[in-house]
Amino acid sequence: MLDKKPKTLHTLLESRIAVEALAHLSSKPFERLLPRGDGHPVLVIPAFLTCDIFTASLRKSLSSLGYDVHAWQQGLNTGLHDQKLTLLRRRLKEIVLQRQQKITIIGWSLGGIYARALAAENSEHVRQVITLGSPFGIPAVESSARAVTGFVGHAFKLLNSGEEDAMISKAELWQTTPSVPCTSIYTESDGVVHWHYCVDQKQEQSENIRVPGSHVGLTHNPVVLYLLADRLQQRAESWQAFSARGWRERLFDNRACARAIELAEAASTMRPSLA
Repeated sequence: MLDKKPKTLHTLLESRIAVEALAHLSSKPFERLLPRGDGHPVLVIPAFLTCDIFTASLRKSLSSLGYDVHAWQQGLNTGLHDQKLTLLRRRLKEIVLQRQQKITIIGWSLGGIYARALAAENSEHVRQVITLGSPFGIPAVESSARAVTGFVGHAFKLLNSGEEDAMISKAELWQTTPSVPCTSIYTESDGVVHWHYCVDQKQEQSENIRVPGSHVGLTHNPVVLYLLADRLQQRAESWQAFSARGWRERLFDNRACARAIELAEAASTMRPSLA
């Protein structure tokens, strides 16, 4: 079973968020060149220890492309809790009922675990799921705090003390690939969680796409925005995996991902039942 933490160098390099944020601002004029959206609703869920403020820039960019973008409106994301999941489920259904369209869910880091759990329970309302550096491959039988870098792991343990593990109760929901199109965007230089935990098992409607950059900068990464625009603009009934041909082949090289998927599949066969 995988038992990995990110490399120390990668953790130190998380400070490059400043450069990525600057690149995001500098690329604003080029956003008009990205494919326009069809106006369908999009729900964006923030990472652990972040809130809607941290996804505001990304949501603004997606709105400018023509999507009906919604924040999660749950305050600070302090872990995976049934109460927040219940409120999110209610919010998702309200948006879908109002718009009469299926919704895309984008989740950053721990937010992606919420996204997968929501999609698993409400697949009839979900158009697709896109996760950004989300460690849904962390073994449920392990303490989640052990699989992430120091501060984040300690913070998770502190904020979820007194519980066996806030993630374990919903593990089968988020570890199993939802029955909707799923895109996992990850970075091999992730300094918060090891990227092996962020890749999905290969299925007909699931894909993994590698991007350069940091974990904390994923919502300010121009390459990520390019991918989101590409994934979101697809017709709901004709989803296709991302094509990394031509100049995109070098930027989105996923060769290392194949081995990670093999390890993830091997690990999944070793997980004891939670029933």
